[in-house]
Amino acid sequence: MGPVPDVLRAIISHMSDGVIYLDSQHVIQLCNPAAETIRQVNAERIVGRSIFDIHPRRAHPQISELLANLQSGTLPISHRIVQAQGRCFENVYSAVMDVHGDFLGTLLISRDITEQRRLNNEIDHLKHAMTAKESCPPLVFSSPMMKRLLSTLEAVAPLDSTVLISGESGTGKECILDLLHSLSPRSSQPLVKINCGALPENLIESELFGHTRGAFTGAHTDNKGKFVSAAGGTLFLDEISELPLAAQVKLLRVIQDKIVHPVGGRHEINVDVRIVAATNSNLAEAVAAGRFREDLFYRLNVISLEVPPLRERHEDIIPLAEAFLKHFADKMKKPLRQLSAPARDLLLRHSLPGNVRQLQHAMERAVALGQGEIVLPADLPADLRDSALLAPSGYSLGANTLKEALGGIERELIQQALINNAGKKIPTAKALGISRKTLWEKMQRYDLANNVTF
Repeated sequence: MGPVPDVLRAIISHMSDGVIYLDSQHVIQLCNPAAETIRQVNAERIVGRSIFDIHPRRAHPQISELLANLQSGTLPISHRIVQAQGRCFENVYSAVMDVHGDFLGTLLISRDITEQRRLNNEIDHLKHAMTAKESCPPLVFSSPMMKRLLSTLEAVAPLDSTVLISGESGTGKECILDLLHSLSPRSSQPLVKINCGALPENLIESELFGHTRGAFTGAHTDNKGKFVSAAGGTLFLDEISELPLAAQVKLLRVIQDKIVHPVGGRHEINVDVRIVAATNSNLAEAVAAGRFREDLFYRLNVISLEVPPLRERHEDIIPLAEAFLKHFADKMKKPLRQLSAPARDLLLRHSLPGNVRQLQHAMERAVALGQGEIVLPADLPADLRDSALLAPSGYSLGANTLKEALGGIERELIQQALINNAGKKIPTAKALGISRKTLWEKMQRYDLANNVTF
């Protein structure tokens, strides 16, 4: 192509994108004003010089490989994101060919995408905040166990240390993550979540580390991967125990070196992310069984946050249930309903194997389908009314006389029958095999008349 024609030079000089053109010998022939501003260079000092003269020698191998690939047609175009002096740039390198397919030179287009990236991150952050508001249970608690957990979380949030969140399914591990990220210095940067158990094994590496166009069948475009998407922020690896051993090896290397190598890519990418992993299984047992790498376990388990099951923190059940009732009443634009005494008792006595998620869904159902101002046991899902999952009675002959123990058992049976029949006396009496009058007398004796809402 040789020297750039004057009319083309005039057009390029008015472009907002930075334009640098190298001839077939890699000598800089043009650098427009936008490129001077974006790349912080002086056109008079670089035009007419080889690209290798203006870069440090340590960068020459990488530049040589890129230019050789462009010139040979192996890589007709290349994208690169560069961060420098607090700003972010997208560089696009293209091979310029004549009509015969002969290489004329290299065109470099530079765009300052700092503001675009900031806006995208802000949009992602707002989207996540809205999603979290909808999906996460409110952090309402009064139990000592949760107070200790939140105290530890507040202490580690400002750090960059890797965190492993453990706990049964439904305990709210993802909401602990959201709080951890929001209290960290990375809160304005992306929070990227990935469920390791939901990834097809043949796509795990591509999803985590990215891939280039044409790297494999179906790779029609470049994919930067979750690590690069989370740059500057937090990457959440949920169900980490489900990651195959082969992928565990590569993940360990990325955590150690802070470098990812996209599938099919020629260059490695430095990444700055905080890793937070979560599991509902015992990773130590998985290590002992050979299903999880011991070295990766210790890399992830730098700081451990264990979310206790709801059955071990009874103090939180009713406050959480009431918070859910208010949340769903506001969301569905319905009047706020109150828990009846039998419904409260049922929730407190149930083992709640689904933890906070089960309680959340139960309160959503109660608001959506219930009638009146009071939530009755009949408004709750059948799995919560299942007596097989109720906690065992606290009565024992060691602490009570036989009469007291039998009375306590009778009281619980009557109360459970009332719960199962939504407080209606006739079907309750029929279920117990006694008359309605006898039921009423026993309710008076056991102080159940004022505790059950009919």
